[in-house]
Parts: sequence; C-alpha cells; structure tokens
Amino acid sequence: MTITKFNNPYAKDVKRDYDILIIDECSTVSNKSMRKVLELAQYELLILVGDIYQIEAIEFGNWFNAVRFFIPPTSVCELKKPFRTESKQLLDLWDNVRKMQGNNEDSDVLDRLQAGEFSAELDTSIFTSAAENEIILCLNYGGLYGINNINHFMQENNNGKEIYRGIQRYKVGDPILFNDAADSFFSSDEDEVPVIHNNMKAKIVDFAVLNEGQANESIQFDVELDKPLIELNMDNRNFNIIGTNQEGNSIIRFEVFKNKSTDEDDDETSRATVPFQIAYAVSIHKAQGLEYDSVKIVITDEIDELITHSIFYTAITRAKKRLKIYWSKSVEQKILERIKPIDNRQDIALLKSEIV
Repeated sequence: MTITKFNNPYAKDVKRDYDILIIDECSTVSNKSMRKVLELAQYELLILVGDIYQIEAIEFGNWFNAVRFFIPPTSVCELKKPFRTESKQLLDLWDNVRKMQGNNEDSDVLDRLQAGEFSAELDTSIFTSAAENEIILCLNYGGLYGINNINHFMQENNNGKEIYRGIQRYKVGDPILFNDAADSFFSSDEDEVPVIHNNMKAKIVDFAVLNEGQANESIQFDVELDKPLIELNMDNRNFNIIGTNQEGNSIIRFEVFKNKSTDEDDDETSRATVPFQIAYAVSIHKAQGLEYDSVKIVITDEIDELITHSIFYTAITRAKKRLKIYWSKSVEQKILERIKPIDNRQDIALLKSEIV
C-alpha cells in the first residue's frame, strides 16, 4: 500500500503489524512521513530500498541519505550493478555522474556525453521518435519545449482515430500514464491493492462511444498495458481483460462516463474522471520509477538553474537503450560545472555529536 494510506488514521482496517516491512523509493519519503511510519508500524525486520542519488522528497526529507551512518555497516547493502541497460556507454555515464563533484572534475562526464553522442542542440528533431517505447522529459509545462506543447505536437503527428472529451483529445496509439485517480477508479473496494495504479504505462489501442446522447453516455477505452495481468480476481474491478499483445501484456477495457452520478454515495462518481494522461512527454519527477527504450531530455536556458544533481541523474537513468540530452553548449557547461551530489558530512557530524 502507499505510505499515505498506511499513515492515514482514518483508513479502514489497515494492518500495521508485519514480520517484514519493506519501504521502496525511500529517497522520496519525507522525514515527517517516515517518522509516522515508525510510530505506527510493528515489525521484526525493516527493509529500506532506494537510491540516495535520485530525486529527494518534495517535502523536507534527508533521513535516507543520513540513516546509513547510524546503523551497523553490516545492515547497509549498496547495489552497484544496474540491470536497466546492457549499454556500456550508458553504464559508464551513470557511474561518472554519480561520482562527479562539480567544478573542474566533470571533464570525464563531458567526454562521455560527447563520445556517446548523448548531447544535441535543441531543434525540431526532438519530435521525431527514435523508438516506439520513448519518453521526452522536461521540467516545465509551458513554453515551446514544455510538456504541454510537446504533447500537442507529438499527438498531431499521430494519424490514429481521435475523440474529444471536453477540450482533451485522445487518439489510438497515444502513450499514456495512469494518474492518481486510477487507484480508486479501477476498484470499488478501497481496501484492495490497486492493480491499475498511478504511473503505470500503457497505450490506447481503441475506443468507442456508448449510449451516445443519453444520461449514461460513456467512452469505452481499450488500453494495452506494459505488463501482463495474471491470476487476477476480477471481482470489484471496473475493467475487463480482453486480450494480450504479442509480448503477452494485457489489453484491458473500461468505461469513462460523461456525466457524474447525482447520487453522492455512488462509486461511479469517480468513474467520470479520465484516469490517465497523455504521455509523449512528462516531468522528470513523474518519470521516477519508470524506464523507456529511448529517453530524450529537454533542458533550456530558462530552467537550467532548476537542474540539480539528483534531477539530472534521475533523468538520464530512465533510458534502457538510447539517451539524448537537448541543450545548448553553454547550458551543458554551466550545469556540469555546478551540479554535484549532496554533501551531508557536516550534518552527520552534528547529529552524531547531539546523539552521543
């Protein structure tokens, strides 16, 4: 379950007593949320999983970076072999970015970016797909090379049949990401673990309008997931599995209603909300935990000051096969000279002196 649900005092029948408690993506968990988990949970073994180099918590959260200095060394296991890619050029780049210290020590990173042809000047080639499983990563939503505009331009190049729902347009072939609404949309039982959940990747393969012109009008979407659903109990699930693709991944069918129910207690109220977003381009923060064959990163001079070491490292490690960073040479030099991993040695020393 999510940490938010685990920490919610009003959540019904939440079990908090376990033999083993595993917390994933720990770098994104705030100090406040983690403290609440520790106060509520009962466990024999606590396993904390995460990457201290990836994006930190939106709220204040430095505990995961610091905790390794306060537990026995035998309790810390650093996993140094990435399995996302077999590309030696990508693996060497990731390793060098992890170790970079800013100033003049970034030359090896710059050399690897150029040798691997990972850098490119920002131009219209960004709109030409290099692979079917591709994402464009940005930090800003507005502007010519912002998320909204890129999604619009990329969707314009999609010749699949289209449908509008209000001002939103959907086309067959559009890549999508399920959003926060998906957790409740696909299950009428709040206590069930969501099968279709936030940040799951998929693609629209068909749609149809049902009961057009009537109060219960809806759009029936057929969506191809990037994973198979097997041995699934379909009770209380607001979708059906209608087939599989060539890779064995599931194709599901569900309805999004045009009108909200007038019954305040009706679960279908949430089913009038489209549970996904078009995802030719997404934010770097949204991409954490995802992976794609091809990743394109857009860094303009308007947002270069927002690029931290953790944001840059998270972005480049989404790629399985191809990586291209679109930026000017001046922006590239400025960022590589400035970014470096967070140095918390002074904080650790202060904390240790207080604890002892």
